[in-house]
Amino acid sequence: MRKDVKTYVLSCPVCQLIKPSQKKPAGLLVPIHASEPWEVAGVDFVGPLPRTASGNAYILVFVDYFSKWIEVCAVREATAQVAASKFQSEVFARHGAPKYLISDRGTPFMSELFNQVLKIVGSEHRLTTAYHPQTNATERVNRTLKTAICAYVGDKHNTWDKYIPQICFALRTAPHESTGFSPAKMLYGRELATPVDLLTQPSTDGTDDPLLSPPQTLEQSMQETHDHARAALQTSHKRKKHYYDLKRRPVTFQLGDLVRLKTHPRSDAVANLTAKLACVYAGPYRVVQKLSEVNYRLANIDGTDVGVVHVVSLQPFHTWTTAESQNKRRPDRSPRRLQTLSRLSLCSV
Repeated sequence: MRKDVKTYVLSCPVCQLIKPSQKKPAGLLVPIHASEPWEVAGVDFVGPLPRTASGNAYILVFVDYFSKWIEVCAVREATAQVAASKFQSEVFARHGAPKYLISDRGTPFMSELFNQVLKIVGSEHRLTTAYHPQTNATERVNRTLKTAICAYVGDKHNTWDKYIPQICFALRTAPHESTGFSPAKMLYGRELATPVDLLTQPSTDGTDDPLLSPPQTLEQSMQETHDHARAALQTSHKRKKHYYDLKRRPVTFQLGDLVRLKTHPRSDAVANLTAKLACVYAGPYRVVQKLSEVNYRLANIDGTDVGVVHVVSLQPFHTWTTAESQNKRRPDRSPRRLQTLSRLSLCSV
């Protein structure tokens, strides 16, 4: 009788959709590894911001996952045409075609035009899952950019585009925590010269070893820098994964499993709907494809596609059969609790 009650409660469809999970978020960290400059890049729009005198209201950001070099453009619109044009002029024309370009599922990046441009240059477009922007490294750069812009503009918020070059120079010449080198050193094999450097440093012939020619010196220096950076990135990834996974739990779903998907409802006064009283989950949906350790493709029960979802947004949906099976795996500790309570009551007497 007790097991039947537990099975009924666990498989209740209403309870499963309205009750939030009390467990750690699902999904361990899966670092994205890059072994050379502009092998993996990310792109994202920031904005809208106050429109400037030049008509700019958005920032388009490209970031190299290996060197941490950034390309930042102040633009008027966040459209597919702008994204495709700036990708060609700021990334492809300067650094070549990245092997992978990571973006969110925003309309400009999902457009046929943008994907056609990537296909022409040979870059594979990879998309982050909805409500999980951590995959895209540009999210961290965006936060740094907004903080720096805030420090520059003061109360003149419509002048932010004037300071983009200075901010980019600062970020490109500052040593990055993950690699230990500045993006300029990683990309060019040397630090970018500043006016102070030109005044304080004496002129040299460009090499410390007279037996080596400048091209050999540069190649050797860049090779050593990249080797050190790869080791530093691996150490950084391990450290971040360790601390990230402390607050996460591993979860795996099999093909055909039923799941419920976390919703993100919004209040609607016209329809008399409030997000506080809306269902926490929707479903059930069926897992039809496992794309990685943390990404799954879902479909409705009738087979229509739902899309790719990160495991952090998923919870198992229990039927009577699966709930009964789970109860069999869980030891029933209730008799032990009753015995403990009985002993405590006897001791109190």
